[in-house]
Amino acid sequence: MKRTILLSLLTLAPGLATTAELRVTPSVCALDEGENQCSVLVKLDFEADDEARYCLSIIGQGRVSCFWGDNDDLKVYVSSAADIRFQVTANENGQSVASAILKVGQYQPKRHRRRYGWGLL
Repeated sequence: MKRTILLSLLTLAPGLATTAELRVTPSVCALDEGENQCSVLVKLDFEADDEARYCLSIIGQGRVSCFWGDNDDLKVYVSSAADIRFQVTANENGQSVASAILKVGQYQPKRHRRRYGWGLL
């Protein structure tokens, strides 16, 4: 039943049938104690079914670049204290096709309590 509905939706709206995927490497950036921003070179892998024109942008910071079809040469140097969301749109002002998030987190080392033999367990 689900396949029938999905297939009928794809035949009604052929523009929605293209699939695209965006991957960020690395996907997590950890801040050490005392650091307030994560600065890292990010590699973005974008795969699409067609060779159309796409544009990469960072939400809140603007457009980075535009390119044609499958492109695995996207590298961006970013610096931020919060999570960064990358978005690929169709053409310069088109709809969102794919997105990915670079998570920024504070590294907190785990401290072990020492009992020195006082505990019964």
